[in-house]
Amino acid sequence: MRPIFALPLIAAFALTACGNDADQGLTDEELAAGDVAAVIEDNGAKPQAGEYSTTVELIEFDAPGLAESAIADARAEFAAGAAEPNLYCVGEDTTREQWFSEMVEASCTLSRFTADGNDLDGAMTCNSDIGLDGRVEMAGRTAEEGSDLTMTYTLPLESGDSTVRMRVVSERIGDCG
Repeated sequence: MRPIFALPLIAAFALTACGNDADQGLTDEELAAGDVAAVIEDNGAKPQAGEYSTTVELIEFDAPGLAESAIADARAEFAAGAAEPNLYCVGEDTTREQWFSEMVEASCTLSRFTADGNDLDGAMTCNSDIGLDGRVEMAGRTAEEGSDLTMTYTLPLESGDSTVRMRVVSERIGDCG
């Protein structure tokens, strides 16, 4: 597992003491995530079985209260981590949650999800020792052989909520080895 998603978050934590409890900001939607059948509408394209490669591009890293130099360092660390390849296998019985979890290298649970054709929109809660750990909003397009998604993660810091927005592109590159 690569820490590409963790790098800007770890840098922010190292530079600013975190005074918020991660569970403090849970929404009603997240608390009701155990009853996801009512909030998931999946009439969208699903990934074909095979090996996928994911690339990540940082779109925005906004951290109120952090010095510009610290933000620049976090962006540079993210870029270095994102340059490393992320390969994973999708099986015939892989669920959406498993697919997104593999894509972001965390254990994720969908709390809201709508897919219609190639368009999708949703929210998930992810848990990871490194990487995304909390609520992630996502929107974009998906097809049988890949996806192009924008994911937004809000990181609570003592100085205020920080935003990490990234483009996550996943592409089928062949059969699983």
